[in-house]
Amino acid sequence: MAKKVADAIIETLQSAGVERCYGIVGDTLNDIAHSIDKSDIQWVHVRHEEAGAFAAGAEAQLTGKLTAVAGSCGPGSLHFVNGIYECNRNRAPIILIASQVLRSELGFDFIQEVDFKEVYRGCSVYCDMIYTPEQARRKTVIACQAAIAKRGVAVLIVPVDVSKADIPDDVPYGVHVSKPVIVPCDEELDRMADILNAGKKITIYAGSGCQGAHAEVMETARRLMAPVAHTTRAKDFLEYDNPHNVGMTGLIGGESGYHAVRDCDTLLLLGADFAWRQFYPDQAKIVQVDIEPTHLGRRHPVTMASIGGIKPTLAALLPRLAQRHDSSHHDKYVERYKHVMQERYAKATPVHGDVITGTYLTTLIDRYAAEDALFSGDDGTPVVWLHQYLKVNGKRRTFGSLLHGTMATALPSALGLQACQPGRQVISLCGDGGLSMLFGELMTVIQENLPVKIAVYDNGKLGFVEIEQKTEGLLPTFTSLKNPNFGKVAEAMGLWGRTVTKGAELEHAVQEWLAQPGPALLHVKVAPMQLVMPPTIEFEPAVGMALYAARAVLHGRGGEIWEMAKENFI
Repeated sequence: MAKKVADAIIETLQSAGVERCYGIVGDTLNDIAHSIDKSDIQWVHVRHEEAGAFAAGAEAQLTGKLTAVAGSCGPGSLHFVNGIYECNRNRAPIILIASQVLRSELGFDFIQEVDFKEVYRGCSVYCDMIYTPEQARRKTVIACQAAIAKRGVAVLIVPVDVSKADIPDDVPYGVHVSKPVIVPCDEELDRMADILNAGKKITIYAGSGCQGAHAEVMETARRLMAPVAHTTRAKDFLEYDNPHNVGMTGLIGGESGYHAVRDCDTLLLLGADFAWRQFYPDQAKIVQVDIEPTHLGRRHPVTMASIGGIKPTLAALLPRLAQRHDSSHHDKYVERYKHVMQERYAKATPVHGDVITGTYLTTLIDRYAAEDALFSGDDGTPVVWLHQYLKVNGKRRTFGSLLHGTMATALPSALGLQACQPGRQVISLCGDGGLSMLFGELMTVIQENLPVKIAVYDNGKLGFVEIEQKTEGLLPTFTSLKNPNFGKVAEAMGLWGRTVTKGAELEHAVQEWLAQPGPALLHVKVAPMQLVMPPTIEFEPAVGMALYAARAVLHGRGGEIWEMAKENFI
């Protein structure tokens, strides 16, 4: 009996482990939607396709499983594009079913015709069209296999007449993906050990590639007496139970991590593709290990680099490493980190007793959230406070747009996390700009019955953009936002909602908000002038801030300088 193409596609996705598909149904997608409805795959109806991609990406990152999104021809599948860039940069295994107009109309500028191959080629690991019914299962298998094995987005373009067609001879192709253990050869391991054993001040800088290698990284740090700095994306995997931790470096890191990396003579770079060259050491020998060959030596010159998984590579390297006994470099920065964190938390209080800072709100959320809660943060100050003030423990996970840097990921990511983890607490830290950009997803929360907890950090502006403008010596321009009472809007939509403006009311409000059995939104008016302080003050930003201050005074806006001083320094 002949099988319909749409059914063969969905059968293949299900066999590849897909449990959910996020999207919006439309004409050219109707047959595929009906096939999904007959399958065990759950359809999650979002209000904007971009949000669907963000949601699917968060699920795929958390579970490691292939997750699907699907859209109609033209604008429908085109709306996914920013979310697809986000997913591909995060190396999330995603398959996009981009339905297309009739094959007979392709190339004639038909209504809603879009060349999806051209659009998605630069943000995918696989992108192709099913040209004939006979290709359907085979190309779907290739797409699934590429997304899983290469850890990225596969785009499968399906003309509507193909999806409706029958497959005369459905060959049973299936998805086959192995997980090889990759370790450098003995010669490379010996050379690596020689460099590390010769070092006097060794620092480990670890990235998200260290997921699952906590024990091996800890033992390597102990053997080398090396402090461990980590990237934002490695926070969940290395910050907890780590006596060698010195925190993050980079633009939102701390001075302990920054100086531990900059002041070493030997840097062991593990699974990290950190982009900012000015945060690497100038003179140190650098040994890099990464599973992705294209990451080797692309950010900063390295002494040697090897391809390998972090866990098996360290396991093979450890017997070659001599035990160091001089712990002065290690102890200096571990103690410095403790001091940095004490100062950081001491400042996370309401300003002058009542004005709520974003950092104070984050510490309260951290205090009362579940021990295995999942957190998503909007790009800008919410994701900064998330990484600086939230404590992880090996059970909690954090998500943000740390590579693509796009707005509006927090709420959609929370939707995907909650959909795949219905029994866990999911908390979304939204900026006022990020939430309003994909505001319709509050209706998805209700429609899909997802009990996410949404905190809105309302500073009345695009806060991070304003900080950038000030450091360039500019007066803030086009950054102000005129916001509604988000708490009342949430109530009107059917969520629990509350707005808090005073510090004395916040702690009880956070407890009440997190205790809600269903979806809940806490709208908090936070201090508008709180700055994100870098780990070191560089010359150009310092001059820029001074120039901004002078311009503010000249334009009769000196009050801004006083408010900024009160919220950050007084």
